[in-house]
Amino acid sequence: MKISSILFLTVLSAFVLWGCEPKPQPIQYGNEECAYCRMIITDAEFASQIVNNQGRSYKFDSVECMAAFELTSGNKNNIHSKWVPDFQNNNEWINAESAVFLHSETLRSPMGLYLSAYSSPADAEAMRSEYGGEIMSYREVLLLVEQEWSGNLSRL
Repeated sequence: MKISSILFLTVLSAFVLWGCEPKPQPIQYGNEECAYCRMIITDAEFASQIVNNQGRSYKFDSVECMAAFELTSGNKNNIHSKWVPDFQNNNEWINAESAVFLHSETLRSPMGLYLSAYSSPADAEAMRSEYGGEIMSYREVLLLVEQEWSGNLSRL
């Protein structure tokens, strides 16, 4: 009897922990402010999030603010995941590490680095053929933000 109770509690604990996987949270557009620049988040197609290991979501008005936050944060080891909206379906969050980004000066993002995210290379390529620009990975986005904002990155 005692062993079955322990087994039950172990299985129950595993299900509870499994169900608590950190994930992106809804953003209240027009009411929440960017965790990096403190501007009000208004554009769903450009917003982004970092979720830490405890499940806290840091919300941003643009991919470039999320990248700057990551570059300047003292808690890089406490990042569980990074999320961006699919530009063509901004109700769908995609992991920034697997997203494809378009850097196109004809698609202005809130902080002016002209970055939008896509769930597939084909979607990004279709937008690039229409709007021009360069297709990038998230690692390349980090390098772009570091290069373009090098003198303006604020340390958190």
